[in-house]
Amino acid sequence: MSMIEWKYLAVGAFVLLAFLPVTYQAIRQRKQRPPLLAQQDRKLYRLWKSDPDAYERQYGALDRASDKRAQRG
Repeated sequence: MSMIEWKYLAVGAFVLLAFLPVTYQAIRQRKQRPPLLAQQDRKLYRLWKSDPDAYERQYGALDRASDKRAQRG
């Protein structure tokens, strides 16, 4: 292989390694379903994404209550 082909391979490998974690994270996030309140409010959605434990502490009881109401009818 010539030197130019090695350079193309190196650049291709770099691009692949740079975008692989970002792509994996995007696919993983699409599979996550936010809680009911976080689906309806952007501020709560951001809190849920950044710190799920803090979201659960502050809004967990409200989410469970709204889930029960939604299931009833």
